[in-house]
Formats: sequence, structure tokens, C-alpha cells
Amino acid sequence: MTTPAAGFESDLRRAAGAAQPPWLKTAREASFAAFAAQGFPTSKTEGWRRTPADRIAKTPFEPAGRPAARTGFAGKALCPLAVRRIVVQNGRVLPGGEGTAPALPAGVRVQALSEVLREEPETLRPVLSAAPDAKGLPFGALAAALAEDGVVVRVARHARLDAPLGVLFVSDDAESGRPQAAHLRLLVSLEEGASAELVVESLGLGKAPFWTNLLTQAVLGEGAALKHYRLQREGEAGLLTEAALVDVGRAARYESHAFDFGGALARGDLRVRLSGEGADCALNGLALVRGAEVVDRHTVVEHAAVGGTTRELYKAVLDERGRFVFDGLVDVRPGAQKTDASVYSKNLLLSEDADVRTDPEFKILADDVSCKHGGAIGRLSPESLFYLRSRGIGEAEARRMLVYAFGSEMIERVGLEPLREALTAALHARMPEAAEEAA
Repeated sequence: MTTPAAGFESDLRRAAGAAQPPWLKTAREASFAAFAAQGFPTSKTEGWRRTPADRIAKTPFEPAGRPAARTGFAGKALCPLAVRRIVVQNGRVLPGGEGTAPALPAGVRVQALSEVLREEPETLRPVLSAAPDAKGLPFGALAAALAEDGVVVRVARHARLDAPLGVLFVSDDAESGRPQAAHLRLLVSLEEGASAELVVESLGLGKAPFWTNLLTQAVLGEGAALKHYRLQREGEAGLLTEAALVDVGRAARYESHAFDFGGALARGDLRVRLSGEGADCALNGLALVRGAEVVDRHTVVEHAAVGGTTRELYKAVLDERGRFVFDGLVDVRPGAQKTDASVYSKNLLLSEDADVRTDPEFKILADDVSCKHGGAIGRLSPESLFYLRSRGIGEAEARRMLVYAFGSEMIERVGLEPLREALTAALHARMPEAAEEAA
């Protein structure tokens, strides 16, 4: 059932052997034990049956090497440069920031994880001293065990991150040309009444397989608000596994906007716990999948308090042999009365060989709730194509217009205008006709 974890034991010894407090070493070992107990998921593993995780298990990854110099990613990242940006290249935070925004406002701290662990590790003890609940998330447990760097974002009570923060994860194999892996953590803490916008992007530039394994943990205090934009553009051989654990307090709001534009495999697990009364979340996603790419999105929203709200919509456009999987579960716990939740998945197939599996579902253990869900899989409407063609629009342009109309709904939900423009350009670039023209 499992692949032995022995191949990662030397990585654990290196991560745990660095100068760090005993409590962190203990937590790393506990996370590694959780990974070893689960092992590499297979087609028989619950929740992973449609994820080709063997693409990871069968590849001899080595720890990502430190690049000799910054990779030339200027102009390649979707995240606008006009925001603050911290760059993580091949698993290491690069010194100095980028962007045009002024210094961070009072009450806001953005640091490299390695820096915090070196200079003030006790400030992270509440979140790092115990292994995260990674049941069903073996790679999340592995990231907790092996991550040596990442980003820490802390916003104090009633403080506001006045400009969006970009976190750019860049992978590049230019130095070795061999398969490499980077395990990383992103820690976000918003105290009572705090607010922030994060644009997190993974960008693959190399040709060899590169596995980025990211664990995100976010805690939102009472009345806090977090907008979390997740952009994924791995290279043709790039593999991304990310697990996000989000706790939303009383009257707090969490927004997630996930966009997938490439990569051999992108598996994303998002688990949101609405722990406080009146907590609110909105989960949106758009995937453009082609070639032999696989995008696999799994969400779990736990309503653990009265009056929580969930609005969830994921869309996918698939061409050639692309595959998209969506599993969206809303778990309404006992006592979570007045829950108001909806989960929808809508998918557009452009090829006979494309494949979509969608499963929105509810588990309801309260009796005063409003819950709705649905899934749809379809093709371009012949009637709509005929309507456009009859008005003198060519077939390729008509298809382009219909695909854009389907996907643009998710882009329009993005509040940052420069990012909307970049996503619109990326949507056009991923259309079938655009790919043919580029070839």
C-alpha cells in the first residue's frame, strides 16, 4: 500500500539537525511519522484514486540545489510587480524584496521562515510545536517534516496590509538538469480585525521534473479578512502538491481564488474550518488543462459554529487529454445551525479525450441549514456557435469567445485590477487556437 519513506530520512536528518529548539525537532519527527504511516498514496488510497501520485513516487528527486544566481523571471510572473513581493527560488527565500510599495505598515511582519527560526523561534512555537492534522494529506505531513524555509506573514490586531503581498515560488533546474524537490511552508496569522491580500504564485522555468510541495497554515482571528489568490503555472514536467489548512474565527472572512495554468500534475487540498459564529468563506477556482496535464482540486469546509456561510464554485476548461478532478465536501457539524452553503462545479470539454470527475457533496449533522450543490459537464453549444458564425465571426474566433465567456466569470471575481488583466491574458494564451498559433 505504501512506498517506503526511507528515501526521505536523510532529508529529515538534515532538516532536524540544523540549530533549532528540541520542540521543533520533535514536531518534525512526529510529522515524518505521520507521513510514513500514510506513505505515498496510490490508486487504492481513499481520496487519491484519481491522482497519478506515482509520477512523484517513481521519480528520483534530490533536494533542490541553491541556484548560482537569480533566475530571470521578470516578466514571466503573473503577480504584478507593483505589489510587495518576496521570492522563494528552489526552496530558499531570496534576500531583499521586490515591488514598488512602501515599507510595511505598523503591526505587519513578513519574514523568511528560516530567519524567524534562527532569530526568534519561540514566536512560532504555538503553530510549529505540534504536527498539523494531516490525515489524508501525506505530502502536507512531509512538508511539515522537511521544510527548511518558507514565508511567515503576521498581521497584528486591527492592522492592515495596505498593499497586496506577492509570494513567488520559482523552480529552476538550470544548475543540475536533474529531478529536484523543494518542501516549503507558508504561515499566515491575522489577529482580531486584521486584513490582508496575498498573491501566491508557483512558476516553473526548468525542463526537468521539479516537485514543489507546499504546506500553508492560516489562522484568522475574530473579524479578520484574508483574500488568498493562488496562481499555478508549473513547467511541462512540473509537479505541485499543496495542502492548505485555514481556521476562520468569529465573523471573519476567507476568500480563496485558485487558478491553474499548466504543469504535469497539480494537486491542491484546501481545508477550511469555520470555527467561530458567523464565519464566512468563498472558494473559487478556474483550471485550464490541456495535453496530458492533470489538475486535482479537493476542498473540505467544516462548519463548526452557528451562522457560517460557504460559497464555492470551481470551473475547468479541458482540451486534448487533459484531466480535472474536483471533490468538494461541506461538513456541517452538530450544533452548526443557520449554516448557509453552496458548492458547484462547472466544466467545459473541448476534446473527446478530455476527462472530468466532479463530486460536490454534503455531510449534514444539523437540522436548520440551507445547503445546495451541483455539478455540470458539457461542450460548446452548437446553437451558440451557429449564432456567432451567422454574424460573420470565424469558427476559431467563435470558439475563443465562448471559452472566454465561460472562464472569465472567475477572473471577474478577482478584486485586483492588475491581476485581473494578467489572468485575462493567461486565459487567452491557454486557449486551443492560441496554442496552435504558438506552435
